[in-house]
Amino acid sequence: MNYRAEIDGLRAIAVVSVILYHAKIVIFGRDWFEGGFIGVDIFFVISGYLITRIILTELEKTNRFNFVKFYERRARRILPMLLLVIAVCIPFAWQRMLPLDLVDFAKSALSAIGFGSNFFFYFSTTEYGAESALIKPLLHTWSLGVEEQFYIVVPIIILLIWKFARTSLLTVLIGMLLMSIQFADVMEGRNSELNFFLPFSRFWELFVGSALAFVELKYGRIKNSLVTQTLPIVGLFLIVHSVLFFDSNTPHPSFETFMPIVGVALVLAFCSTDDVVGKLLSLKPIVGVGFISYSLYLWHFPIFAFSRIGSSNLSNYDKLECIAATVILSVLSYFLVEKIFRNRNLISKKSFYLIIIIAVCCLFYVNYKFISNNGYKDRLPPILSKQNLDENVWNNFKQNNKICFNRETDFCSIDNEESLTRIYALGDSHFSAMSPQLISALDKNFNYTEANIGGCIFVLYTNRYQTKTNQAHKCDEALNQKRYELIKESSSIILVGGRFAQALFDGHGFDNKEGGFEGKKYIGFKSSNNLSLKENINITLQKLISDGHQVVLIYPIPEVGTNVPKYIYEKIKKIDNLNDLTKINELMTSEPLITSYEVYKERSASTFKLFDSIQSPNIHRVYPHTLFCDNQIKGRCVTHNNDDVFYADDDHPSAKGSEMIVELIMEQIVAAEANIRQN
Repeated sequence: MNYRAEIDGLRAIAVVSVILYHAKIVIFGRDWFEGGFIGVDIFFVISGYLITRIILTELEKTNRFNFVKFYERRARRILPMLLLVIAVCIPFAWQRMLPLDLVDFAKSALSAIGFGSNFFFYFSTTEYGAESALIKPLLHTWSLGVEEQFYIVVPIIILLIWKFARTSLLTVLIGMLLMSIQFADVMEGRNSELNFFLPFSRFWELFVGSALAFVELKYGRIKNSLVTQTLPIVGLFLIVHSVLFFDSNTPHPSFETFMPIVGVALVLAFCSTDDVVGKLLSLKPIVGVGFISYSLYLWHFPIFAFSRIGSSNLSNYDKLECIAATVILSVLSYFLVEKIFRNRNLISKKSFYLIIIIAVCCLFYVNYKFISNNGYKDRLPPILSKQNLDENVWNNFKQNNKICFNRETDFCSIDNEESLTRIYALGDSHFSAMSPQLISALDKNFNYTEANIGGCIFVLYTNRYQTKTNQAHKCDEALNQKRYELIKESSSIILVGGRFAQALFDGHGFDNKEGGFEGKKYIGFKSSNNLSLKENINITLQKLISDGHQVVLIYPIPEVGTNVPKYIYEKIKKIDNLNDLTKINELMTSEPLITSYEVYKERSASTFKLFDSIQSPNIHRVYPHTLFCDNQIKGRCVTHNNDDVFYADDDHPSAKGSEMIVELIMEQIVAAEANIRQN
């Protein structure tokens, strides 16, 4: 194949789109590259095209295919840079990540080395594009997993078809393409997050390139000047339009995102250095970016991720600095790593494999130690090491060796023969975070049943709908009805709590000391009875009361907008001796992380108004904000003191925070039990 500069130009468009998408630079109030995730799909089409050309060209010439040589070329292209980036990430992960995050990083590193990142990040419930995903340094390696899985499957398929049904090769490729895109479109409606990461949901994009390569090799490229002058322009327009106007709610991959793939195919099929698009894509600066596109892709995400871990709010200037660092590292690694390892005259096959094996073994050992030692919790300062930061707080209540949180059936129960009263917890992850402290406080005085579902406040006749950046656990009318039917005793104590403030608030914004964290409302609800969410919350609570239950309402927990333990860790680790309590206390006192009480009241106003409107002697109220807000510091809500951290992240309570809130809950449980006895 003759060198085609415009392909490197396409690579440049792809990688720049992805980098700007992950940078999330806001100009004139808008992120102009919300559709930049399409850049990965451009890479897929190019890869399918080039790999299939290589395979078919070899089969045409020799009627054989050398798998060893093929995979060696792929390994030389992919592995050295991938292993280097993972290795460079390790000291930063050690320095900046808390135990749970370090373990997660180590697992992602091992999955990246094994080209299974796409499956790992799905099963670790990573929401691609969400704020929480932006601090996972190796999240972007999911696409390498998809490509490698394609490289394993497709050569075998093409070789078999070549041997036994050569004349049907194009038919089979198009058939697999259609099956793959149909599968993706169906999966998008059923589980869009799984669809995003599944290889077969992506293979159609690579098969577009494969089919194009076959047609081109068999029939040659079209030379008609009208076609070659117009269709590449159409193709480039489709790509640019997708990058600028797709967003997180665009179903992808699906029929709806066929547009940019067609655009890439039009450019690949009809573009040359003789047309306008070809000349544009062949400009030396653009081609230069294409040359280093693989290094750019690998470096950019860890740089942004570790920068975001260190700062809750990157400015546009910070983001431009990250991009500059990415470019510098990419240029160096292209010349010092990529070109050298791809040159067999410089590094022989034997030397190459020896280097790779040693590197893989070293990386495996280091990351295995991170995992086996639970992220080395003992490296934390005392204020953090006492917290359960080596496990998600909402996963601490387990029964029958299974986590109780997020169960849709077989809800966890603790039965005590000495008690006649049963307590039901119907909440989300914020309530589940308090489960261990609540169970400890209840002791043997009560029976307890928990049905806490992530992102699922308890509301009857209501379905929570999902967006691409919010793949919540299932939260539909049937599940909430199941939770309601769980309540068997006629006189029970029902604990209702969760992130009602987020569900009912139409604005956004947290005011912390770092300034301007935006926590936009991203969840929505649809009712089955044409009533509003507020009306259905009211109906749900009134129904519990009319059924004869005592209802303990937990009002909103103040939200911070910044991951509190990470903020504190970033501050404290600058002290030489992490056990120097005097210096730590001085730092915590002089630079506390606090949030605005006024913002909390504004964000929670709708919830307070709704909860306050429900008047009944069987309603008991818990106000967590009284523990944190407007007492230690006037007009502010505190997140920690010199001895304890009250938050496990930016909005879930820590073990200490939960203990404090549970004390208030227990007061209302005692009052509720007294009501039951009187009745």
